[in-house]
Amino acid sequence: MGYSRECVEQRCLEVVLDTNFIILLSEYPYLIDELNEVVPFRSVCVLLTAVLEELEAVSKRLGEVRRRMLGKILEVLRGRCVVVDAGRSRVVDEAIIDYAREHGAVVATNDRELRRRLREMGIPNVFFREESRRLEYEGFI
Repeated sequence: MGYSRECVEQRCLEVVLDTNFIILLSEYPYLIDELNEVVPFRSVCVLLTAVLEELEAVSKRLGEVRRRMLGKILEVLRGRCVVVDAGRSRVVDEAIIDYAREHGAVVATNDRELRRRLREMGIPNVFFREESRRLEYEGFI
């Protein structure tokens, strides 16, 4: 299992952000800070290029206000996260799973199917609990 040099030196976890989680952050920007509280160790956010490409396609279908909100949160995330090229020809969920397995990373997503697959593979994840409007951590490191 490989870990990024930055995380090994700082003793932290990588948290891979999924497309729908980033869209969620555009609606609830306070969740960015909560992410550090819910992950059991210090963390570094990772944006995969495949996710950024998917966001670009999704943003074209959004209304003007939501597109602007998404643009603002992406500016914040690019300043706080590490952008990693995980290959362009893959399905985004597969790229996320592969990266998380290879780097021992946590995945932040609200996609039910992806969360189910992560659970089956023993990959920890962070998700948004609608009732409490809070993030929850699931899994073991």
